[in-house]
Amino acid sequence: MAAGKSSVGVALAELVGAEFLDSDALVVAEHGPIPEIFAAHGEEAFRAAEAEAIARALTGVHSQGLVLALGGGSVLREETRTRLTDAHRVYLRASWDDVAPRLAGSADRPLLHGDAEGSWKALMDRRRPVFEQLASLTVDTGTSTALEVAELIARRICSGSDTGAHTQAAAHRIDEGVQA
Repeated sequence: MAAGKSSVGVALAELVGAEFLDSDALVVAEHGPIPEIFAAHGEEAFRAAEAEAIARALTGVHSQGLVLALGGGSVLREETRTRLTDAHRVYLRASWDDVAPRLAGSADRPLLHGDAEGSWKALMDRRRPVFEQLASLTVDTGTSTALEVAELIARRICSGSDTGAHTQAAAHRIDEGVQA
């Protein structure tokens, strides 16, 4: 959450000449704003819609390849993790100090209520083991720009220095970690 997946994803897609999609944007386009989905139907309904959007994105035709930014909670679903096994998967790791300025004043994060720092840290404590297990490449975002992170990911993937399989031309998935 707030690791820079959308900004890095756009930059990476431009670098490698791939299509960029964001799972959150796909859900919003079909179902409306995420906070409204959570309020009206709950997190499980959002996660189901998110899983469907990811499945459609991954089965679509992407002649130039695909960079898909995934919401951090998406990979908690086994079905989504299974769909990602043949792709580069990049975990964008960020600390609370890195993400706090990005989250300041944000009202569109339904899982961060009340104590934003405590909520974020609790989410990351649950998600981090999944991110670390799933990732074929982990990149610390720190104070790097989105372009710097994207260039690093592109270099690592193109040089074959990550261990993920590669089945789509420049198939990259970015998860809140992230995916590539």
